[in-house]
Amino acid sequence: MTSPIASVLTRRTALGLAVAAMSMLPVAQAQTPAAKWPAQPIRFVVPFPAGSAPDVLIRFVGIKLTDKWGQAVIVDNKPGGSGVIGMNGILNSPADGSTFGFVQGSAISVAPSTIKGVSYDFNRDFVPVTLAAVAPFILAVPADSPYKTLADFVGAAKAKPKGIEVADNGRGTAPHLASALLGLQSGAQFLEVHYPGGAQAMQATLGGQTKMMVETYNVVAGNVQGGKMRVLASMGDRVEPGLEAFPLASKTVPGAVAHGWFAVIAKKGVDQAVLAKLNKDMGDALMLPDVVAKSRELGVYPRPGTPEQLVQYINEDRKTWQGVLDKLNIKPE
Repeated sequence: MTSPIASVLTRRTALGLAVAAMSMLPVAQAQTPAAKWPAQPIRFVVPFPAGSAPDVLIRFVGIKLTDKWGQAVIVDNKPGGSGVIGMNGILNSPADGSTFGFVQGSAISVAPSTIKGVSYDFNRDFVPVTLAAVAPFILAVPADSPYKTLADFVGAAKAKPKGIEVADNGRGTAPHLASALLGLQSGAQFLEVHYPGGAQAMQATLGGQTKMMVETYNVVAGNVQGGKMRVLASMGDRVEPGLEAFPLASKTVPGAVAHGWFAVIAKKGVDQAVLAKLNKDMGDALMLPDVVAKSRELGVYPRPGTPEQLVQYINEDRKTWQGVLDKLNIKPE
């Protein structure tokens, strides 16, 4: 016969187990989205045209993620508007963990300060997932240029203010701002010449209409390797593999550091556990040996990290470029 005390203890034990089970339900439910994710194809909105370096990189990484997830990775190209069209494409997508962005840093740090009508606010509308890769800007001159070093070029520009032409791919673009930063940090005044794209800037430089161009290495690599252009310096913050032959601009002009960069972002509202899984899986994929090798071919360098590190990177990038925009008196237009 069961004693009254034992009966009470049994009831209390059962009640305690029931309460404990109920308290665990929210945890189990919170883990469910990430545990099941992805249960459908994943789309990356890319504000670049097909065939561009970042487009090729995310497609290559997408193959690795497809193998890992067992779900297709779809690249949705939405080029134009300095990345604004792509950013709006992410913003107009559901926050259900099926759509993310693989975007250029300038769409976050520069476009809202240079383009009228930008309706998104990164801190309000998006969340960081990971920095993906950087692409240092390269200072390239024709092979027969009289300027053998960056110091030669800066010296000539100081001796002839606004008399030495520098080509970029458009007013307010990242290459233009990188060139402006070089001028501000060195005290030289270049004659900035803006072209519709990197190809036109290169033709102008090869043709002698401009004396130097600012672009990422993948744009100038063919002519450098073919002996038609020389690199005076890299504006990277470190010597990257494959760029060891190029001195850092910051060694000649302190503070002359500028990258193009790409990041994975999400619309605000995506489940945090999903974001954490994507951060890990994307970081692992970016550092696979064949992905690193492909990145080098494209002139970009993987640098995955935490969302917090990306936030810090964005804040520093905004501060740098807003300072340049203010000094150049560039307003949204």
